[in-house]
Amino acid sequence: MALFYPFFESLRIIFASFEQCLNCKKNFEENMKIMKRLSEELNSLKEDIELRISAECYAGTMQTEEVKNWLEDVQRIKSETEVIERKAGEKKFLSDAFLGKKVEVKVVELKAFLKKGKTFLGLVKYFRYIIVGGGVAAGYAAREFDRQGLKPGELAIISKEAVAPYERPALSKGYLNPTGAARLPEFHVCVGSGGERLLPGWYKEKGIQLILSTEIVKVNLGSKTLISAAGETFKYQTLIIATGSTVIRLTDFKVEGADAKNIFYLRELEDADELAESMKTKKTGKAVIVGGGYIGLEVGAAMRINNFDVSMIYPEPWCMPRLFTPAIAAFYERYYANKGIKIIKGTVAVGFNANRNGEVTGVKLNDGRVLEADIVVVGVGARPLTTLFKGQVEEEKGGIKTDKFFKTSMPGVYAVGDVAAFPIKLYNEVRRVEHVDHARKSAEQAVKAIKASETGKEIEEYDYLPYFYSRSFNLSWQFYGDNVGDTVFFGDNNPSSPKPKFGSFWIKDGKVVGAFLEGGTPEENKAMAKIARLQPRVENLDQLKKEGLAFASKI
Repeated sequence: MALFYPFFESLRIIFASFEQCLNCKKNFEENMKIMKRLSEELNSLKEDIELRISAECYAGTMQTEEVKNWLEDVQRIKSETEVIERKAGEKKFLSDAFLGKKVEVKVVELKAFLKKGKTFLGLVKYFRYIIVGGGVAAGYAAREFDRQGLKPGELAIISKEAVAPYERPALSKGYLNPTGAARLPEFHVCVGSGGERLLPGWYKEKGIQLILSTEIVKVNLGSKTLISAAGETFKYQTLIIATGSTVIRLTDFKVEGADAKNIFYLRELEDADELAESMKTKKTGKAVIVGGGYIGLEVGAAMRINNFDVSMIYPEPWCMPRLFTPAIAAFYERYYANKGIKIIKGTVAVGFNANRNGEVTGVKLNDGRVLEADIVVVGVGARPLTTLFKGQVEEEKGGIKTDKFFKTSMPGVYAVGDVAAFPIKLYNEVRRVEHVDHARKSAEQAVKAIKASETGKEIEEYDYLPYFYSRSFNLSWQFYGDNVGDTVFFGDNNPSSPKPKFGSFWIKDGKVVGAFLEGGTPEENKAMAKIARLQPRVENLDQLKKEGLAFASKI
């Protein structure tokens, strides 16, 4: 037996060495995984810091010599880890013996660089879901998240405005009433659709963080990072872009004197506050409304109700040209004229006069006339706020392209409301819709899609019927569908009637595709919506004109 002892001892040593090699290899592979993960995390951190530096508001804050050196060192260590990974692939079985110690050292170095980089970046706030934008869509999305199931701390709403989401249409309607004016918290979402009013306390109760008075100035969708103007960094798993639109300003076109005081635009609560305060100061003065669209018609009516001497100017041949036909527009122009509003069509404002205090006193028209003005309200359109995301997601129709669930081309990113260019099933085409109804419904659809993607549940695709409405004076109209093709006008459009009721159908390829009604009851408006969706065929346009509203009611 003693003769075999050296042999068995040699085998034991061999097996021990083999076992040690296996352990070394296992440790090496684990360290390689750790090194790769830390390297990816460091690279993401580097991108975040570079994003911070690229924002103008950080000049002098992040651009220190220490940060510069750190970025250079990160680039160096990134190259070194890539070399190790390449050599490990080349040497394979021998890599643990040749590279094991180097990998261990590199892991320690990567951890140190991550720790130091995080001190540069400051506190990073992480949320499972972030909604950028605090308008109507944000409020309705928050309510849907709560309905679908949400844990406290999972959702944040980042808004440039200082208040919780509210029903924006109130600003050009009830907010400007001379008595009993609407004020917050009266019109917080979701009262606009008959739902519960979500006061700031509701968000707190649900564990939803309202991050107000915070403007996002830089976005990196690839690294799921948002940077605020104050230097805060936010990270997310899923992002909803609900940035809405911004008004087009005459200063954008360098119109002479367009920066004078008492020239107003109406988009946010702060704008409405400033306008309302000026109306008190300039009470019963002269108001000029620049633009004949939604804002022009609604604010023009509000100013007249407040006893201002009102003039409206717009370059088009009739008001609301994107929707109204000449016949429809003629009624509103006559109605407004009967209320004492002077309408000047086919002209534009080319400049403004101001007094020594910098307050507007007159509006210069391109035909040489000058209109006296104590207050000017400009409503010449809006553009979607998509600049932060350009080059990072696909775009179409001036907005961010989405699918029927409002998913963008970037995984984990959704876009809703004004910014979304989405497929309308009824017309089989992509469109952008700037209206509160779509903002509400698209937000709810996106949240349903997000939660469905997490559970594997299927949901119905977005099947939207375009809808627009307005209220001014004692008037109230609603439109459904598409305003293309031939038109058939019907009803009483006498502006002197106590309760005028009239409407129009749009006919394309022998089918009713759009329906407009002024002065309708809830049941009648519902019938008009139904006809625009069902798109019944019509053979005789004269008969359709004769039947008018009755045609919709019988469908």
